[in-house]
Amino acid sequence: MSDNKTVEQLLVQHGVAYRPSGKDFLTKCFNPDHTDSNPSFRIDRVTGVSHCFSCGWKMNLFKFYGVASNNASIRVAKLKEKLRILNESTNGLEVLEGTVPFNGVFRNISSQTLKEFGAFKTDRVVGLEDRIIFPIKDVRNKVTAYVGRHTMSDGNPRYKTHPSGCLLSLYPTHLPNKPYCIILVEGIFDLLNLWDKGLKNVVCTFGTDGLLNHTAEKLLPFKAAGISKVFIMYDGDDAGRNASEKLKPLIEEAGFEVEHIELEDETDPGDMSQEYVNEIIEYIK
Repeated sequence: MSDNKTVEQLLVQHGVAYRPSGKDFLTKCFNPDHTDSNPSFRIDRVTGVSHCFSCGWKMNLFKFYGVASNNASIRVAKLKEKLRILNESTNGLEVLEGTVPFNGVFRNISSQTLKEFGAFKTDRVVGLEDRIIFPIKDVRNKVTAYVGRHTMSDGNPRYKTHPSGCLLSLYPTHLPNKPYCIILVEGIFDLLNLWDKGLKNVVCTFGTDGLLNHTAEKLLPFKAAGISKVFIMYDGDDAGRNASEKLKPLIEEAGFEVEHIELEDETDPGDMSQEYVNEIIEYIK
């Protein structure tokens, strides 16, 4: 085997099934003692640093296969990433071509709520066709990413981020009425459903991995805004409960009081009824 392979070349060469996920490749865990039926093993596309967020196993892909990494390529890639992040954090992203506001109802979310979050469509950006797209803004109200949800239930992938591989901040960072607490949920439609039904201090983490890796950094805007308590309300399944357990000490370390709202089995905040949401509103008061 020759030196200077890329991470993707190694995965292909060894017949490892994977899919892109942000800045990583997502695949089944390499730990022989872990039966990973729901792939949770993330491999950095550039460095090969790998971590299973289910069993905690860590390794480096290059060392695993006994191959020398291309250090020059890694340094260049890291530099480009820093420059890209700096540029986007300074200027924000440009408005996408062909933007048309979305004025309808989708997944029982009212048109008013979708309008509040800037939902739109475009057929002029490759990869974002047939999607409802949301501009994701940071604490300076600058657009740092776009997240598109496929309009078809069997659309693949269901969610797509533009530009590909960008680091998503928690969203939204600006909340009405200066609440003392926030409620963390996994997906943007979890956020939209709860907001639509009157729960306004809810924040989307866009999955769990990003917050696990950048807990204090991503929660800093809320700390600065005077938030003192964080409720974690992830999906009512094993993955959601496991992520909540891992996040709780990290959020506490960042200086917040933390409480886990454990949902009933297979309960998804994105499908909660008005009655259920009302109970949550009363509880957090």
